[in-house]
Amino acid sequence: MRVYKTPEIRNVAVVGHGASGKTSLVDALAFVAGTSKRHGSVKDGTALTDYTPDEIERKYSINLALAVAEWMDAKLNLIDTPGYLDFTGEALAGVYAADGAVVVVSATGGVEVGTEKVWDYCEQREIPRLFFVSLMDKEHADFERVYTQVKERLTPKVIPVEIPVGEGPEFHGIINLFSKQCHMYKKGTKAGEYEEV
Repeated sequence: MRVYKTPEIRNVAVVGHGASGKTSLVDALAFVAGTSKRHGSVKDGTALTDYTPDEIERKYSINLALAVAEWMDAKLNLIDTPGYLDFTGEALAGVYAADGAVVVVSATGGVEVGTEKVWDYCEQREIPRLFFVSLMDKEHADFERVYTQVKERLTPKVIPVEIPVGEGPEFHGIINLFSKQCHMYKKGTKAGEYEEV
């Protein structure tokens, strides 16, 4: 890894309610960026940022952890934070160390108490943030419901940048509303490979 100057480094807290997919997102980002050689799994106990015996056994984050992704001449320090309220101090520390945040919201659970808590932390710090709707391939996933909840319970200023193609078992890709490109995931692959349509 090359040495980065301070203006090229971004500290990004990945926050949200427990089991919303934060650790899986961090793992996938590090893998796609090439800074991790394998795509780990919380379920299998191989996630990059859940490495303590307790985290592996319980299958959720207890401590905040750092992963790195190099992307477009920038170094992203991804701060994976716990989502359960028992570990609120860890999430708060992650937000206070961050330049910005990715607020992960489950497509099945929607905005939950942990989501509101970390949103308040980000509001207090006045850091920029974006939403990532996770678990779109799960049964009962509902992007519109989550989008409405975010607008009504967190901020009316949210706008979608990408929208899903299908939901639940019918989730097949995303449409980027800025580039107007559709990315359809390749069937039979779990590595995030896609085709532009």
